[in-house]
Amino acid sequence: MVGQKEPRMRIEIRARHFTLTDTLRNHVERRARFAMGRLSDRVREVMVRLEDINGPRGGVDKVAKVTVQLEQGGQLAAEAVDASFAGAVDRALERAGHAVGKSLGRTHRSDGESVRTAPWEPEELPSPS
Repeated sequence: MVGQKEPRMRIEIRARHFTLTDTLRNHVERRARFAMGRLSDRVREVMVRLEDINGPRGGVDKVAKVTVQLEQGGQLAAEAVDASFAGAVDRALERAGHAVGKSLGRTHRSDGESVRTAPWEPEELPSPS
């Protein structure tokens, strides 16, 4: 589309001990884009590793491990375990999204004054004529 930047954030998904379905792949991609949200232009790559620890025996054994590579360097990780892959993916990506926000927020604030610490200066309003 005209006027829109091409998304630069790369999403990689790896499955261990099970076959990754298109439905789960689409879910992971959608949730990763949502979790990174407005900060996605500052994220180089999101790696999601999925593993079924117990195999067909079932139980709370679905693991999602998320690694986020930031554009300016740095790496963040989050992990979650659940009875379903969707649940594990949702929780791990939510945690990763919060970690990215906190990390980039700290970096941004350390470069200069934040809204909270900047001196307040009243705005001059035009006098009524």
